[in-house]
Formats: sequence, C-alpha cells, structure tokens
Amino acid sequence: MSRAFLSPSRCAEGTVTSPLLRALEDADPAVVRDLSLEGIAELRGNVDAVTPSAGEELVRLSPRRAFLFTDDDPAEVAERVRSAGALAYDATGALAGMAIASEQVMRRLTDLELDQIPTAGPFAHVTAIFRRGADGWFNVYVQQELGHYVAEAVLDALVGLGSDPWGLTPASVDIGVGSDPTGLTPDGAAT
Repeated sequence: MSRAFLSPSRCAEGTVTSPLLRALEDADPAVVRDLSLEGIAELRGNVDAVTPSAGEELVRLSPRRAFLFTDDDPAEVAERVRSAGALAYDATGALAGMAIASEQVMRRLTDLELDQIPTAGPFAHVTAIFRRGADGWFNVYVQQELGHYVAEAVLDALVGLGSDPWGLTPASVDIGVGSDPTGLTPDGAAT
C-alpha cells in the first residue's frame, strides 16, 4: 500500500505552507532560513539496507532508526527505501527545519559538541536533529508543533548576541540591555 497520499509533495501547489512561515517571515535570510518544506523520510528497521543516493544524507539516530534528507520527492524516496527492506515514510510534514548561520546561537541553545553533527539532542529545551549544510550553516529540525517556539528562541538568541535578525538596524546600533530597538518610550510614544 502506498503512503504517498500523506506526503506534502503530493498536495496541490500553493496548499502547503511552512510551520515557520509567521515566525521567520521577516527574518533576514542571511542569518536564518526556513528549511521546513525540504524532503525528509523517516526510516525504521533494517536501516543498513539503505544506500543514500546523490543529494541525500542519512542521519542515524540508532541502529534501527534514521532520517534520510533528500533533494528528491520524499514520497518516491520512501517507496525506494521500502523496496530495499526498511520501513519508511515521508516525514516532511512532521518536522520544522531551519538553517542557522551563527555558531554562537548554536552554542547558546544546545550543549552538544557541534563537531559531532549530524546527531540528535537538545536544542532550546526540545529534542532536535542536527545536520551541517553544504554552506556550513547549522540545519536544525524539531517537531513541527514546536517549530514556532524554537524559531522565536533562535531569533531571541540572535538579539541577545547583538545581532539584528530582521535586518532593520545597522550593525553599529547597540540593541543590548537598556536600549530599545523599536524606538518607543515605555509609554509607547515614538522617540
């Protein structure tokens, strides 16, 4: 039985949106990017029977569980993996993903050794899967229900480190403690 009907790749164009759309819509893509609609297949069982194709990365969580990140149609990848002897389904809709440029943000939100990526572990107090992108960015995936919270934690960490994740202020503007990047006084009037 095909499970392709569960795949976001099988939906009509324009009907699928990222769980991070609102959280990251104004974020500067030079700092953090949404990866939520990129293809992911979850694998269970005989993971050793799976050989990743070009454009795919296999991230093992245990000897019998892994995620296969792919540039291809994840429903077709899941079918291919099942024919190789492992259980697989398209997990694209189950996870929210983001690419983060800042190593400092990563160190602030996880205590994992970043040179051990790809791996899984805590990130902003939730379980996440970590990969390293070809561009050197950190790719982080969490349950889609927690994606908005994690995106806000990333943006807050960027602000706490003196960065402007929205690209609104010049880098020379101090947005640290005691300053107000909104330009409003405590009573809400413009300064």
